[in-house]
Amino acid sequence: MDTLAIADDAALTAYRREHVGFVFQFYNLIPSLTARENVELVTEISDAPMSPEEALSLVGLGERLDHFPSQLSGGEQQRVAIARAVAKRPDLLLCDEPTGALDFATGRLVLEVLDRVNRELGTTTVLITHNASIARMADRVVTMSDGLVKSDTDNPERVGPEAISW
Repeated sequence: MDTLAIADDAALTAYRREHVGFVFQFYNLIPSLTARENVELVTEISDAPMSPEEALSLVGLGERLDHFPSQLSGGEQQRVAIARAVAKRPDLLLCDEPTGALDFATGRLVLEVLDRVNRELGTTTVLITHNASIARMADRVVTMSDGLVKSDTDNPERVGPEAISW
């Protein structure tokens, strides 16, 4: 497809299904499904997904496959959500406040997972946050206010998640 701007609803849906992964602030896991089953939902509609076991191992939850969301901490639930998003091997990963509901230590762990996914899978990752310190991890920082872009800059001194504090 040449441009998404002129795509109809069916084409946009297909594009999102095939190329975009989503990570939300509040996980959106299905409580009656295990971690493995929550990830399987995405793999069933993807062309060449990784296995749920591989995706959960990537985020450090290989030993928690058969646990339900209520048996997982907030950070573990967020990592299941990340595994679900990356299992279809998306070109683009959109993360809306992925650390917003987490304490500092757990938030940093989630940032480490997102950084690893970005490096190892080559997934372009867009992280939306109100936490300005997280911008130090980014290659590019776009600042918005009232729905308008206020700045768009390259980050000359990108740091790893271990250097982030708030």
